[in-house]
Amino acid sequence: MANIKLSSNRLNVIIRRPGTFYKGSRFDWTGFVTDVTLDDAHTFCVSESLIPGGGSGGRGLCNEFGIHEPIGYDEAEVGAGFPKLGTGIITKTSYEPYNFFKPAPVKPFPCEVECSAREAIFTTKPVPCNGYACELVKKLSVEDNRLSIQYYLKNAGSKAISTTEYVHNFVSIDHKDIGPDYRLSFSFPLEGGDAPEIFQVKDNSIGWKRTAADEFYWAPQGYDKAEEPYWELVDVKSGTGIRETDSFAPLRIAIWGKTHVVSPEVFIAINLQPGEEMSWTRVYTFFTA
Repeated sequence: MANIKLSSNRLNVIIRRPGTFYKGSRFDWTGFVTDVTLDDAHTFCVSESLIPGGGSGGRGLCNEFGIHEPIGYDEAEVGAGFPKLGTGIITKTSYEPYNFFKPAPVKPFPCEVECSAREAIFTTKPVPCNGYACELVKKLSVEDNRLSIQYYLKNAGSKAISTTEYVHNFVSIDHKDIGPDYRLSFSFPLEGGDAPEIFQVKDNSIGWKRTAADEFYWAPQGYDKAEEPYWELVDVKSGTGIRETDSFAPLRIAIWGKTHVVSPEVFIAINLQPGEEMSWTRVYTFFTA
């Protein structure tokens, strides 16, 4: 079966098996969450683009390693490969700087999948590539109104790993367009004077002056003050929302979106010497008034 369904007393979560729904060279193929439904009534996941074939194939809660820090890209020759964690060995097609949005041939990492009614575990074993190799384990589990994603990463190669990971949360609430009914809040003050004109920024929250007609993007500061980092998106009229709480200090954050979708992104730094390992967790809480 292409789909994995996790269910609790309140949540239904659809995860696509690696290489079925998504086959691109950008996002992690493992634990690719395309749909979340709360209380059989409220939905949160949308597609990156509403145009078939548009965008880079993202939907829902899909993560990416190395959007700006691709492992081994600079030292690889054209025609050779470099590893994209969670995805596979990517063929380098030119000597131009790495472009995460540009499709490239993928030799996917083999992945073992174990699942039950409430959890799914994706294990990617090390595949050597020019001295780089990692073991990645992702465990997704549901309880009540919470979806937890636990990551375990081990550097099994002979070279150091230095990159990042984030979840490109392609979300809206009940497919409502992004506009004045939404509030996006963070657990820290939002700083930086280059916020998009459409935003109304006050302390740690963002509102929208009108329905978004064009793409917007902001990489605010202030996250260094976060002790228990989270972001929360709420439809203020219905009281329905989603919160992501993270177990790590953010390296940076970004906010991207357009008419039908907003994507709060929280980045974690990954720096592992050979033999070192690390783990981190993201917990999504879905709620309604």
